Amino acid sequence: MSQLARRLGLFDATMIVMGGIIGSGIFINPYIVARQLRSPALILGAWALGGVLALTGGFIWAELAARRPQLGGQYAYLREAYHPSVAFIYGWTLLLVTQTGGMAAVAVTFARYFLDVTHLDVADGIVAILVLAFLTIVNCLGVRAGSTAQNVLMTMKIAAIAAIVVCGIVYAGHPNRATPSEPLES
Repeated sequence: MSQLARRLGLFDATMIVMGGIIGSGIFINPYIVARQLRSPALILGAWALGGVLALTGGFIWAELAARRPQLGGQYAYLREAYHPSVAFIYGWTLLLVTQTGGMAAVAVTFARYFLDVTHLDVADGIVAILVLAFLTIVNCLGVRAGSTAQNVLMTMKIAAIAAIVVCGIVYAGHPNRATPSEPLES
């Protein structure tokens, strides 16, 4: 049985796992959760519960990797645990439904934020398609190129989340000094 070449290090693997857990939804979902729950304690509780569930999933994958280090991911685990046909169906479902839907959502989210920042006069669908095409090309260049892109993007995401947290701490308890009908005076 041939083995996959090991091209990723600990940092690369950590960034991939974090990227899988902390998606672009982190920049969209908080206001939805806050709108539904309204109480700071409930909001933080919901995010803490989500964090516990994500951590539990991480422990499960770590245990699978420790028990079957020669295998490589969900497809291989399903193939070994159940049957190759289950893994085959999973692989095609992942390709045609799960991953494509997730990638489309991430690309559209990126496009909207990108256009808000740049004020370019381009349809968000065009930006989303270009981003997906670019990332596809990067991943076609190989595992190392894809991993480097993932590392850069995940580091930027961590920095953005850290900036949001710092701003939340710094500005907590400071009410707005103006309402939408009263502009700030200089």
